Amino acid sequence: MRSRLITGSTILALALAACGGSERSVAGPTTKLTLFPPTTTTQTFASTTTVQTNLTMVPTTTQVEVVDVTTTTRPAPTTTTAPLDPAVEALVLSDEGIGAAVFSGDPDGVVAFLDSFLGPPTADTGWVDPFEISNCAGTQLRVVSYNSLSLTFGDVSPVLEGRRHFFAYTYGNYDFDGTAVAVSDKTPLGLVTDNNVGLGTQLDVLEVAYPDLQINPADDFFPETFVINDNLRGVISGLADDSEVVRIIGGQDCAEPT
Repeated sequence: MRSRLITGSTILALALAACGGSERSVAGPTTKLTLFPPTTTTQTFASTTTVQTNLTMVPTTTQVEVVDVTTTTRPAPTTTTAPLDPAVEALVLSDEGIGAAVFSGDPDGVVAFLDSFLGPPTADTGWVDPFEISNCAGTQLRVVSYNSLSLTFGDVSPVLEGRRHFFAYTYGNYDFDGTAVAVSDKTPLGLVTDNNVGLGTQLDVLEVAYPDLQINPADDFFPETFVINDNLRGVISGLADDSEVVRIIGGQDCAEPT
């Protein structure tokens, strides 16, 4: 393309030179030149056609080797927890009574409540003159026992006067010879206070359970005693840390059967 454009320009230049001579030039024959328009070269590009090809994915099958594994399942170890004795759970020893049997309660109702957990009493004095078995005030007194748990009923006590009512209990029997203490009976087993103190609880544990505990020294008739408050106290076998609780007393007990 470039060589063709140069040739056309040269012809044009020669024609102009021939026509534009000096005054002294002699006119010659006229030559007609035919000028051809510059040649334009058009490049044609082939159109690009986009062809969409649908590819079908062929699933690949993977073969997995199956291994037969036998699993042995061992049963989980079982732990056996002894159920809590309903009597222990219900008959909490406190400064207000024994469980739901509170001081001032009706004697027949209190006895029926204890019977429902402990069975019938092992001893019952019936209603007697207080001076027959104790130094209690009033005109009537009754002591009902379930082995080493004894309940005292009367018509006069620090709780109230004028009718029969429950006003004290003791739990735990012991023997004291002036120097040593031996527990003779602590059934029914397992009764405890609301701070989990029962017969056999050591003195150091008792002091942790009741930080304001008061300890009284022994005398010729009784071993060391402890006082939690005016309505809850008891007896211990000594003053060493491993000395044990041998009796728990609730209420203002005056009945010590002879």
